[in-house]
Amino acid sequence: MAIAAVFGHRDYNYYGYRDKLRAILDDLVKNHGVREFFNGGRGNFDMLCGVLTDELKDDYAITNTLILSYPPTKNFVLPQCFDGSLYLLENKVPVKFAIWHTNRKMVELADFVVSGTYFKFGGAWEACEYARRLQKKIIRLFD
Repeated sequence: MAIAAVFGHRDYNYYGYRDKLRAILDDLVKNHGVREFFNGGRGNFDMLCGVLTDELKDDYAITNTLILSYPPTKNFVLPQCFDGSLYLLENKVPVKFAIWHTNRKMVELADFVVSGTYFKFGGAWEACEYARRLQKKIIRLFD
């Protein structure tokens, strides 16, 4: 069972890329054995991927997992498009670095990375650069 992690900018407008992104996600499931998607759930790209992955569940037996950067509180409510959540950090890290460490852990566990990074800065871009250094297969929304 392969895992794909998704990374994109929080505030970029991705909605004109809906069909292309859905085709990428569909291809990962159909042709590359991806059965689980890791998603940080933090911005426009993450939420669009969450919705599209949820739609793919009509055709495929896949799991859409929200990856938490902070331990869940008792008031935590899982967004509807996700099947469950995971907190991946084994060691306590400063709050300021929790997202950075979580992104790296997602990359390490993933077989594929879906990159919605347009700008060469920010946490999503750094995560994709880390994936490149680890020689993960990266599928880019923007060529």
